Amino acid sequence: MQLERIGVALRPRTALEAMDLGAVMLRAHARQVWSAWFAFTLPIFIVCQTIAWLTGMPWLGLFLPWWLRPLFDRIPLYVLSRAVFEQTPTWRETLKGQWHWPWARTIAAVTWLRLDTHRSVRLPMELLEGVSAQQRSVRWRVLSRPLGGKASGLTWACLLFELVMFLSICTFTLWLLPGEALPDSMRNLNQAFQLPAFKHAMVWVASFVTYVSMSIIEPLYVASGFALYLNRRTQLEAWDIDLMFRRLRQRLLDTGVATVLLICLSGFAITAHAAESGPAKASSSAQAGIAEAFHQPLDDKDASFSREANFVYLDPRFGTKHEVKHWVLRAMPNKTDEAPPSSPFAFGDWAAGLVNVLMWTLLGVAIVALGIFTARRVRVSRRVVERPERTLSALKTNIVQEAALPDDLAGTARELWRDGHRREALSLLYRGSMQRAAAALHIQVPVDATEADWLRHARALEDPSRRDQLVSIVRTWQLAAYAGRYPGDTEFASLLSGWPVQRVAS
Repeated sequence: MQLERIGVALRPRTALEAMDLGAVMLRAHARQVWSAWFAFTLPIFIVCQTIAWLTGMPWLGLFLPWWLRPLFDRIPLYVLSRAVFEQTPTWRETLKGQWHWPWARTIAAVTWLRLDTHRSVRLPMELLEGVSAQQRSVRWRVLSRPLGGKASGLTWACLLFELVMFLSICTFTLWLLPGEALPDSMRNLNQAFQLPAFKHAMVWVASFVTYVSMSIIEPLYVASGFALYLNRRTQLEAWDIDLMFRRLRQRLLDTGVATVLLICLSGFAITAHAAESGPAKASSSAQAGIAEAFHQPLDDKDASFSREANFVYLDPRFGTKHEVKHWVLRAMPNKTDEAPPSSPFAFGDWAAGLVNVLMWTLLGVAIVALGIFTARRVRVSRRVVERPERTLSALKTNIVQEAALPDDLAGTARELWRDGHRREALSLLYRGSMQRAAAALHIQVPVDATEADWLRHARALEDPSRRDQLVSIVRTWQLAAYAGRYPGDTEFASLLSGWPVQRVAS
């Protein structure tokens, strides 16, 4: 493995930090991952929908793409496993590279291992290491020992993310639909679901939304699992230390020939000096060098130290891990690091005291202002309670004046239109038409009725001409009130002719 070419910072991380690393890797290579993803999965999705349509079983359009997810996961893993070593493939290279990867484990993943919640971590071990079945089981026991719960949690979290994405897309689509296009009640919705064409259309829409949600979340699921795998390999095999030594070796090799020559010349000089001084002097020089390097003289205690070290190695407590938990304060005061204040009138203490006084002053002002506001509101409410009859009569007068309509509705609206009050003319036309439509339908005019409500009421009219005329008036008022688009004189005149503006015999 060429660790020198790895493009991520190798160090032991927690599980959450490793998942964050996977998200960063996916974001850095998003274009290559999703281009290969759609190039591989979109044709398979279309084939699944075709099979569902030909067999007459729409639920296959939902089930088959979901069941083939382990097959789809090969694409993001291939891109990220190459991108880690700075060899990011294109989408064409990714599709060609699938033929060189083993397919036996993928077949197992889409059959008896389909419901495995550890797939995100198992997938890189099976596809990247290429070990035998016996070695794979032993290898998985080592890798999954601290990662089993993390991998399962990642699976369920991504499943919830997909559910949220699915519901968000469906809700957003319903928000964009006009109110009159929705069914009047759940009874009508149930009747609509009984129609085969409507049922097939809804299942197809659900399949498409599910595919979009899967395309957004599934690469993140694979990237997070791959990052957990890399982190576990780093913990077990000390990749970070290995990489540090490799870089140190390369840095020493890059120093050049001069260092090699200098070492050779130094060796020749030491050899010549040792030949002149004799064996005894050479032995004393070596002992002196060792004592200087380790800052301790050599004596007979080394043998006893070796015996004691071997005895310690035999202790069963050596080399084991013990986890000790105890309660501590989040912010422990460090008295040794605290410097005594220079003086009781330090600038920091003075500023803190000033801010404290200012905050208490603002709190007092806010309380006084709240009291004054409450007193005024209570005073106003008492005045209203003292004169209820006058207030109610005024309200009734306003309601009557607003609801009153002229006898000649068409003439009044035409005069307002001619004088340039187009919005007022359309408002009068809309209000009068709705009141007369309610009278024709023998219903009371709802106080909070909207344009969409009147469009639904218009469906109850048996006469098609009256229904179309009422819909035209409502649509014209909607365009004028919300979009500022007013009709022409000819179109406005056509709205004033006939029912419901003109009183005609029923």
